[in-house]
Amino acid sequence: MRFGSTLAVCAALSFATAAFAQQPSVPQPSTQEPASQFVTFKAAVVALTSNAMVRKEFESGLVAKAIAHRYDAITSYDLVPKVADVRDRNFINTLTAKGVQAVLMVRPAAVGPKSSLDSVKNEVTPKMLADMRAFAREVSPSAGANDLIAVVHLAIYMIDTGKPELVAPGAVWLDEPVKDRAEGIARLQDLIVANVDAARPAIRKHYGLPPLDK
Repeated sequence: MRFGSTLAVCAALSFATAAFAQQPSVPQPSTQEPASQFVTFKAAVVALTSNAMVRKEFESGLVAKAIAHRYDAITSYDLVPKVADVRDRNFINTLTAKGVQAVLMVRPAAVGPKSSLDSVKNEVTPKMLADMRAFAREVSPSAGANDLIAVVHLAIYMIDTGKPELVAPGAVWLDEPVKDRAEGIARLQDLIVANVDAARPAIRKHYGLPPLDK
């Protein structure tokens, strides 16, 4: 399986582009805060899978990696154990009561041989899909965009106004087999964090947050 910075860039560009398309209401940092203060949004990770064990494993691992990259992230599993309740109208209230301002939705769009980027065509713009297909063919000429191992749809929402507002859609994918589920999950988690990392400066700038200290 190819796993490197090049594969992570494609969806990251999708995040960065989409972040400028909408204007969620986001509180601006106080002018009286020290410039060196690290300002963050508290985010919840939601893995949309009916398998409770996989959901817990995926969310826990992804949150741990996000925290290591200086994100203020929590799992949604502990707040809403049943994934069906994510669609309940009280879901947002549950998150905001815990101070959550942003949500990263992670949904397996296609799993197994012959998976395709077509599995996310209804969640991204035609241009974004075309860019991802071109990138997949470039980095994986033997498989391209129509013979992948797994495709995961990503979506970042701001929920600080009480109504979810889409900030950025995107996708990550695996193009060669993994030895087991644990390896596949770990590599997808790394790709997701790499994508958000790449888009982070543009998103922070868009919402009026100061750049991260080195």
